[in-house]
Amino acid sequence: MPGSALAAAGLALAALLLATGLLSPLQRLASDGLVRLAAASPPAPPPGLPDVALVALDPQSLRVFPDWPWSRELYARALERLDAAGARAVGFDIDFSTPRDPSGDARFTAEVARSGRVVLPAFRQQQELPGGGALEIANLPFPALARSAAALGSVLMPVDPDGVVRLAPRGSSVNGRELASLAEAALAVALHEPAGPRAGGRFRVDYRRAQPAIPVLSIADVIEGRFDAGVVAGRVVLIGATAAEFQDLWPTPLGPARPGVWIQAVALRTLAAERAGLPVLREAPAAAVLLAAAVLCAAAAGLGRLSPGRRAAGAALLLPGALVASVALTRQSGWLLDPVVPLGAAAVQYALGLERVRERLGRVAAQRERSLATLLRVGEAATTPAAASPLEVALALLGDVVDASGVALLRAAPGVGLDGRRLEWRRRGDAPIGAAEAAEAALDARATRVFEGALPGAPSRRGVAAYTPLFAGELAVGVLVVEREGGEALDAMQLRTISTVGTQIALTAENLRLLDGLRQTFDSSIEAIASAVEARDGYTEMHCRRLAVFAVAMAERLGLAPEEIEAIRLGALLHDVGKIGIRDEVLLKPDRFSGPERAEMERHAAIGHRIVEGIHGLTSTTASCVRHHHERWNGCGYPDGLAAEKIPLGARIVAIVDVWDALSTARPYKPAYPQERVRELLRKERGEQFDPDLVELFLAILDEQGEEMLALLDAGRAA
Repeated sequence: MPGSALAAAGLALAALLLATGLLSPLQRLASDGLVRLAAASPPAPPPGLPDVALVALDPQSLRVFPDWPWSRELYARALERLDAAGARAVGFDIDFSTPRDPSGDARFTAEVARSGRVVLPAFRQQQELPGGGALEIANLPFPALARSAAALGSVLMPVDPDGVVRLAPRGSSVNGRELASLAEAALAVALHEPAGPRAGGRFRVDYRRAQPAIPVLSIADVIEGRFDAGVVAGRVVLIGATAAEFQDLWPTPLGPARPGVWIQAVALRTLAAERAGLPVLREAPAAAVLLAAAVLCAAAAGLGRLSPGRRAAGAALLLPGALVASVALTRQSGWLLDPVVPLGAAAVQYALGLERVRERLGRVAAQRERSLATLLRVGEAATTPAAASPLEVALALLGDVVDASGVALLRAAPGVGLDGRRLEWRRRGDAPIGAAEAAEAALDARATRVFEGALPGAPSRRGVAAYTPLFAGELAVGVLVVEREGGEALDAMQLRTISTVGTQIALTAENLRLLDGLRQTFDSSIEAIASAVEARDGYTEMHCRRLAVFAVAMAERLGLAPEEIEAIRLGALLHDVGKIGIRDEVLLKPDRFSGPERAEMERHAAIGHRIVEGIHGLTSTTASCVRHHHERWNGCGYPDGLAAEKIPLGARIVAIVDVWDALSTARPYKPAYPQERVRELLRKERGEQFDPDLVELFLAILDEQGEEMLALLDAGRAA
C-alpha cells in the first residue's frame, strides 16, 4: 500500500477512535500528565483581578474548638476578622441548611448582612429511600441566613468516571433555582457584578494555576486574630474543610486528593483568567487532534522508506516529539491536545502495538506521580506528629521511590561543615552509607556528584552513589547520600526526584532546628517565671524545680504521653505563679494567717490560672495544674471544690509533691519536718486531701530514686 494510502488509513483510524471514545481512559491519563508537566511553568496571573486565599477547617481548628458542630458565632467572628482585614468577598463551602443555636445563628446572619460580600453555599444530594429508589434533597442556607447573603453559589462539582475532578460547572440548578458556582459568584461579588450563572455549561479547571501556592490560613487563627491581614487583603476568601474527617477530598490531575474548597479556589483563578482574556485549559477541538494525527501518520509513512535502523530510530522519536509539542501547546495556549489518538493511529500504521504506547505513557505518569506523592508525604511528615522523626520518614520514602539500597543524611553545622551527625535508612545489612570525603567534596562544590563502580568509602561494594549537598538559603544543612548496589544507574527523573526531595529535607531540617530554638526559648521563659516566683518568696527557693522533677517522675510511671508529661512539668513550675498577685505583707508574713489573710492567700490559684491561660503554647493541662493544685480529694479544697477524679490528674500529682516539699523544708512559721513524719502525714491524708493511689506511687518513687533526684537538683543549683 502506498505511503499516502497508509497515512489516509491512519487518519481514518484516528477519527474512529475519537468518535467511539475507546481510548478515553488513556486520554484522561495522558491529559493529566500534560497538566502536571505544564504546571511546572505556571501561567501569569490575570492583572487587575483579585486572587484567592483559603481559610481552612483543619485539624488544628478542631483541636482548638472541639465541640463540633460549631456554634455559628465562630463563623461570625471569622467573617468579622476577614472583613476588617480587607477581603474583597468571602465564600463559604460549609453546610448552613439547618438552624442550630438561635443566638449563634442570629449573630452570623447579622454579620453576613452587615458584610454585604458573602456568598453562601447551595447543593443537592441523593438520599436512598427504604423501598428502593432515591430522593434528591436541595440544601440551601436556612431562609433568614440566605436572605442576608450577597449571593448563593453552587458547590457541586462533577466527577469523571475514574473519580478525578477535572471540570467545573458555571452554574447548577438547586431546588429550581439557577445558581452560579461558588467560585463564579464569589468573583462576581468581589467585582460588584451580578452573581448569576453565565452560559457555557462546564469548563476545565486550570490546575496549572494552582501555582503560586494558594495561601491557607487556619480558621482557628482567623477567629482568634492570629494572622497576617496582608494574606487576605484585596483577595477573595473561600472558607471550607480541609481536615480528612469531613471526607471532602477528591483526586485531581495533579495527583493526591485535594479538599473541595481548594478545587473551588483553583476554579476561581481559572474564571479570573478567562475574564482577563488569558489562555486557560480547554480540550483541543477534534480538527486539531485529526491534524496532529495526519502529521504523525505522514511521518510514520515516510519512515517506511528508510533503512531498518533509521526507521526504528525515527519511530522512537515520534513519542517524545509528540509529547514535547503537546506540552508546549498546553503551556502556551492552554489547549489539551493529548497525543494518545494521533500516536495510536501512527503506531497501528507502523505495526506497533497500542499497548506499548499505553505502557510508555503510563510509566512516565506513574514515575511523576510517585515523585509528587513522595514530596507530599515528606511535607506531611514535617508537620504531622509521628513515632519516627520527619527526617527519618523522608529518608525512607526517598529510598523506596528511587529503589535505593541505602539513604543517609550527613549533617553539617554552620561554619563547621560536616559535624559527624548522621541519619541512615537501609534496605538491608548494616554497612555505613556514604563517605565523608565524597560528601565534603559535594558540599564544597555545591553540586550533586554521582559515582559509579566501587562505592566511595566501600571499595568492596559496587553500584552507584549520588551525593547531593543540601542548603537552606546560604546555610549548609548537610549532604544527602543515595546508594544503589548493583549495575543499574539512577536515571534523570530519579536524580531530579533526589534533588527535589533533598530541597524539602533541607527545609525540614532547618525548620526543626528553628523549632528547637523556639522551644528552648519558651522553656527558658517558663524557668524565668518560676525563678521570679521563687525569688519573691525567699523561703521557697528551688521549690518549683523540685516539684517539676518529681511530678515528671510520677507522670512517667503512669505511662502518660510525652506531651502530657511536658504539660504537667510546666504546670509544676508555674503552679505558684499567682503569688505574684498577693500582697507582700500577706505572702511574706512570718506567722500564721488570719481568716481574711488566708482567704486572700487562697486567691493565688485563680490569679495564677488567669495569668497562664493567656500564654500561647500552654495547654489546658498546664493551666489546670495551676488552678486546681489546692483542690482536695474529699471536695473541701479551693478554688472550685472539685472532688476525687473530677480533679485533673496533673493537679492531683502536683498537689502531693507540693505538700511533701512544703513539709520537708523550713518555713518562717515552722521547721522542716523529718521525712518519717512527712510520710506519716501524707499517708494520713490519703482519701481526704490526696488521691490514695498517687500517694503510694509518690512514696515508692521517693524510696527508689528520691535521694538521687534531690542530689542532681542540688548539683545543678551549685553549678
